[in-house]
Amino acid sequence: MTHKILMTGITGLVGRWTAAALTRNGATIVAPVRNASKRAQGLIEWMSDHGGDAERLILVEGDLATENFLEQESLRQHLDNVTHVYSFAALMDWGLPPKLAKRVNASAVRELLDWAKAQRDLQRFVHISGYLVTSPRHREAINFDPAALATSASNPKKQLRRLYKRVGAYEASKIEADFLVRQAAVNGLPTTILNPATVIGASDTGEAHQVFGIEGLIDGLKRGTLSAVPGTPQAWTPLVTIDYVAAFAAKVPLQDADQSTDYVLLNQGTPTLKNMVGIIADELNLRAPNKHIPIWALRAVLKSGMEKRLGTPAETLAFINDYRFDTSTAEAAAVRAGIAQADIETALRKTLRFIESAAPNRVAA
Repeated sequence: MTHKILMTGITGLVGRWTAAALTRNGATIVAPVRNASKRAQGLIEWMSDHGGDAERLILVEGDLATENFLEQESLRQHLDNVTHVYSFAALMDWGLPPKLAKRVNASAVRELLDWAKAQRDLQRFVHISGYLVTSPRHREAINFDPAALATSASNPKKQLRRLYKRVGAYEASKIEADFLVRQAAVNGLPTTILNPATVIGASDTGEAHQVFGIEGLIDGLKRGTLSAVPGTPQAWTPLVTIDYVAAFAAKVPLQDADQSTDYVLLNQGTPTLKNMVGIIADELNLRAPNKHIPIWALRAVLKSGMEKRLGTPAETLAFINDYRFDTSTAEAAAVRAGIAQADIETALRKTLRFIESAAPNRVAA
């Protein structure tokens, strides 16, 4: 069957790799992009170089930061007969203004959901969320459970306001979007939520034009500010390769039959944070720290005015913990789809080498 997909976030790491896989398999993609005319050629060339079918890609001008972005005429004329929505856009940064984060990461998703509910031909809404909120311990720590709230009759506004005060704007806005998608599923929209861990480069080449999550460790080692490993000896920041995420996203949601599916995408072989820092230091020919610093102590240091000096925003610390995550559902789906994970340490080393080799002249489409 031919699939026509409306995809947001196609210029991002997960978006472009998934789009290449989808078009290679015969899907047509309509993608709103800011400054589309200027960015189209670079993205088309990248797609072609990575096995995608650029002729199946329709790039149109669109900005998720603009209210009612789906009403833009440049986009509306291409939205007939869409079978799937891939909600992959996210404004990713630390210290985001809450209003901007909420607009791009949550309100735009709400608009996509409202549009999707009205489409007769739509088969499934696919959304990229995050792995952290799948941990019961984390949900307890932030006192917010999007799945429970989605089935509750209570008004979510008060809890959402508290959430934005409790965690950083990026995390809060992504959790709000997660809640909105789960609420839509409860109300009858077929949905698939993908919850990837920190995404690193491709397992064969290490290629990644964006690396969000390990860049702080790289920078800290280079600057000499990472003098102790945050957290306990068991702490980690789980990883997953981009080619695994893209292959999963391009196959599994199109095969899903259940009303609502939810997958945690991470590699259980990810080393502890201490060992990961050691690997990074080894690749950079630098000395790795041996000591640990408790998260509570590091947070106090950062909040005392040291964030800029150390180059570590306090909100990043939520992603360093000893939580463990249930990937059994995703692993079973991957086996059915014929998708396998690579050795994560090897992939991490390749990613680090790619980052270092590409740093002087890297330009993203």
